[in-house]
Amino acid sequence: MGFSDRLRAWFKGETMRAAPSPSTDKSSRTTMRDLEEFVGSREGVEAYLEPRTAIYSTTLLLVADDGEYLRRPVRDRAHAAEFCTKANLPLYDAAKVGYPRRMKDYDRGVRPRRLGLDDMPPWPGASDDDATPPGPPPAPRD
Repeated sequence: MGFSDRLRAWFKGETMRAAPSPSTDKSSRTTMRDLEEFVGSREGVEAYLEPRTAIYSTTLLLVADDGEYLRRPVRDRAHAAEFCTKANLPLYDAAKVGYPRRMKDYDRGVRPRRLGLDDMPPWPGASDDDATPPGPPPAPRD
């Protein structure tokens, strides 16, 4: 079906669904490898299924805990759900729940402040040696 056929159908008011473009095995494997690498190298990843639009096919959006994200096309909802089950990721419908704010913050350059063990107070019940505050050693006694 060429462009002129689609245009003619559009003028007639017919809705013609284009056949889904057959994805080659190579591109499909590359897409899955990209998604798997993202999940394996980031923490706190969540998945958002984006619906098919007139311009874009159905896509799977992965968002890490710091807001970094990766968007790749998938065949359908079942394919996305299968990937998320294997990767142990929560899958959300982006049309229903929207997108996390951390994505916008990441694009603007705002990074979340991470806490380290040095930022934490001493553990309750820790020995006196563990609970000494940082700083210069105590002065020797005479």
